[in-house]
Amino acid sequence: MTLLLKIHVEGFTEASFASRILRPHFEEYDCSIAVIINKTSNSHGIAHRGGLSHYEQFRVNTRRLLKNKNAVVTTMIDYYGLPTDFPGMTDCGKFSTAPDRVSYLERMLDEDISGDWLSEENFIPYIQLHEFEALLFSDISVVDRVLSVGRESKYAELEEIRRMYAPEEINTSPETAPSKRLKKLYPHYSKTVEGMAIAERIGLAKMRKCCPHFNAWITELEQVAKSRREKEQPVSFT
Repeated sequence: MTLLLKIHVEGFTEASFASRILRPHFEEYDCSIAVIINKTSNSHGIAHRGGLSHYEQFRVNTRRLLKNKNAVVTTMIDYYGLPTDFPGMTDCGKFSTAPDRVSYLERMLDEDISGDWLSEENFIPYIQLHEFEALLFSDISVVDRVLSVGRESKYAELEEIRRMYAPEEINTSPETAPSKRLKKLYPHYSKTVEGMAIAERIGLAKMRKCCPHFNAWITELEQVAKSRREKEQPVSFT
């Protein structure tokens, strides 16, 4: 039986990433992938999707996806820009590093969403350090090759950033978040177009190698898929 993996994403870029990069990978694990963009409002009978400005609506949407107890639901949302009412935000500052803060927020999200009515395999929370663009810094040569076509190369500037930070360490602020750095170097940068073109050229394997928190998420999903598949194998009495 094919495992249904529902990926609840923050916006359209993450939806494209899940569909174009993650779906082919998890199909090899006999997973059927459903990508759901967070619904933020509903006016005049039209659902508006994308963004995460308030936690409560995201919570409602995620718990609705979990009504199918046979499915596995995971999230892909950015640490950068999380709303102040997100579970754990008020005290995550007690952790000194961003990976520790994000791991704590994931645990708090799991507790708030799952409670005691789900098995630990049904919901796998994931928060991207610090946002989608961090993954693109896994291979800055690809970034510059795509974004400098017909324009001045900014490889030296990208190289300086990578000397200072691993991709998931690139910090979060209105000036220094990964997307802000790319936009400053390449003003024409569009995450939904160039961002995805870069991601496809880099590939999942390189991102996993350079981004340990991201890799841990993919690995956990793989393990769940393998576990489900093994449970469904017929028992041999030979």
